[in-house]
Amino acid sequence: MSIRLRQGTTGDREQCLALWVAACAARDGRAVEGVADRARPKFDECVSWLIAGDRDRVDGFALSTRLRSGRGADPYDAAVLGLIATEPERQGRGLGRALLRAASRDLAALGYGRAVLHARLDNAIAVHLYESEGWVPSGEVYEHPLWRLPTRAFVRTLRTA
Repeated sequence: MSIRLRQGTTGDREQCLALWVAACAARDGRAVEGVADRARPKFDECVSWLIAGDRDRVDGFALSTRLRSGRGADPYDAAVLGLIATEPERQGRGLGRALLRAASRDLAALGYGRAVLHARLDNAIAVHLYESEGWVPSGEVYEHPLWRLPTRAFVRTLRTA
């Protein structure tokens, strides 16, 4: 599968939010109120926003912000990979892995030495993907504020070379 990546723009925001809501609903088996509202501010704080797809279509995206958008226990020098999602019908085809790798490269090129993301522990497929790409569990398990499910931070050292 050929994956085309591009930088996200303001015009992509609503399509990315809709994809985020759809991906969360597919993962959970139902839509959860507040998902879009919680994600929306991250687009205004992004330092990296990559989209898989062409000019008119978003098949997946990865959005990262500065640390202040994370949790207090996160590494002080890390960017936060706050949102990463693929269209539910495109999952399992390497798109998420490609976005994760591209986001890591992009953050390293921006000068970040580490990145952190937060994953619900019941999302075994995502946790396996993160760990297989070198993301390491960090800190204590905590309850996700929206879903009220066990969640953990994962940290990755980024290569700048």
